[in-house]
Amino acid sequence: MIDNLKDIILLQEHQPFVNPRGWGNGRDYSDKMEYLVGLGLTFEEPDFLKEPKYLGISNWIASYYIGAAWLVSDELAVVVTPKVPDIDFIQMFLSALEIDTQKESNYFAQCYGIQFDEPQIETHEELNQLTPLLVLHFISLLERLVKHGLKKDYLLHEENLKAKVKGRILFGKHLKTNVFQQRSDRMYCQYQEYTDDIPENRLLKKALLFSERILDRCDSLKRQSQYPDLQLRLNRLKASFSHISDDIEPYQVQKLSSNKLFKGYKEAIRVAKMILRRFDYSIREASSEQHSTPPFWIDMARLYEMWVLHRLQKLGINPIMFQEAGFYGRQVADFVIREENLILDAKYKPKYVEGWVDIDDIRELSGNARDDRLLPNLPEDYSPRCIILYPGNTDELKPESDILFEQQGQKIPHYRNFYKISVPLPVYNNEHK
Repeated sequence: MIDNLKDIILLQEHQPFVNPRGWGNGRDYSDKMEYLVGLGLTFEEPDFLKEPKYLGISNWIASYYIGAAWLVSDELAVVVTPKVPDIDFIQMFLSALEIDTQKESNYFAQCYGIQFDEPQIETHEELNQLTPLLVLHFISLLERLVKHGLKKDYLLHEENLKAKVKGRILFGKHLKTNVFQQRSDRMYCQYQEYTDDIPENRLLKKALLFSERILDRCDSLKRQSQYPDLQLRLNRLKASFSHISDDIEPYQVQKLSSNKLFKGYKEAIRVAKMILRRFDYSIREASSEQHSTPPFWIDMARLYEMWVLHRLQKLGINPIMFQEAGFYGRQVADFVIREENLILDAKYKPKYVEGWVDIDDIRELSGNARDDRLLPNLPEDYSPRCIILYPGNTDELKPESDILFEQQGQKIPHYRNFYKISVPLPVYNNEHK
């Protein structure tokens, strides 16, 4: 039995529940297995880019998903933390948000999820980074909306106008308010106004004010070198929304949906609702310390792909085809650089540092390298270069290396034209801990 039904099963990525040798310095839950098996839980691997059930745990082993989830609602939770110590999520999210093309943005939106309809889970400080990640995503989405212009719509207004008529006269209200009160200079009218002070933008404005309060208390963000720039971005957004009211009630928020003609609003409204629900629509709550979190998940493998894409773009390596589907559509290449006949795959597997090779990764890259849709017009006897990018502990890619990966990358033994290159994960320095 679990002594306290509100206990938390604490695992690291890829850690098994039965862990007698302390794999990854994780705990061993052998003594709890009889009770856990008796719960009749169904663990299964999630489909690609689909929301994971129980953080993607399969065969009683944690997966690539980190976060918090209920195994038994409001009784027993599981928390999965990263296998890489002191990993800097904030830096990874900031980098991913700098990639502002629509395809990459849609992909990033599927890297994490939050279940606000479920009870909150008591957590330690490490998992409270969920809130700043949510806010960073929201700021980036707002910037794209402002860049293309805020949505406008016709709104009905009722007003007791002086010495003029606008729209149509509401005779019932006009009689009660003006005629019976002997106010002959007034006309009670109803009219339409084309404006951007609409409920959708009011929702975004309210979430923006929440975001400002949240960031002001977020020490993990203040440690980032980009924090001053983030404040400037926030101030620019506030200026863009300065003429828009934040007067909107929770019941109105729940009814709002995005207009198909303004596709950029769909994700912004979704995340704005998350932020408001995170703090129960209370600015006071947004300025207080949080010790619990709604169930959530972060797909570390997908987030690492976004981190790698950002690093490659910083090196000036363009054009890069990202998440490009092959001929049959089932096989997808992480990165394709056609000018260099390169197929690259980001693998969130630190074991590559030790010389370990996953044969399934080799097969996947081999198939992509021979797909005529990904690399068209190649000679039949030509063998394209295949590169595995993995989180290691070596120096970052150097800009002066340009595209000559075979000089900087390490040859994978026994496989022709296969290389691996370390793209390290960002970690906090000791003084940031």
